[in-house]
Amino acid sequence: MIILLLLGQNLNEQRLIRIEDRINALETRVARIEERLNGIEKRIDDTNKRIEDLRNDLRNQMIFLGTLFVGILGVLITFLISWLNFVKDYKERKADKELVVKLEEKFKNLEDENKKLKNQNQALIFILEKFINGASKEEIKSEIEIIKKMS
Repeated sequence: MIILLLLGQNLNEQRLIRIEDRINALETRVARIEERLNGIEKRIDDTNKRIEDLRNDLRNQMIFLGTLFVGILGVLITFLISWLNFVKDYKERKADKELVVKLEEKFKNLEDENKKLKNQNQALIFILEKFINGASKEEIKSEIEIIKKMS
């Protein structure tokens, strides 16, 4: 019976050793799985951090692009206003130049008319002097005819 007891105990010890070996193997597997899970969690955390960094970069780029767009729009509006003012001033200057040309033409015509009147006045003075000095009607008529031909 002692032998049976010893054999039973030996069998139990072997079973316990096998169970312990299995438990150790399971613990090793669990430890490896935990290591893998920790690695996966670290990768997920790293990925989340990269995603957050990308979001921040995208947000910053959107802010930059928005600012750039507003700046370009401001420059375009300023350019458009400047261009419209330039065109308006050009048209006004062109109208002013046309007016100056017309006024210069009228002034030239007035000068020409003034010269004609001056010549006619001198001719009339010449005829009146002849009349006062006693020239005959025929002499005065011939002088008038000469003056008419000159005009």
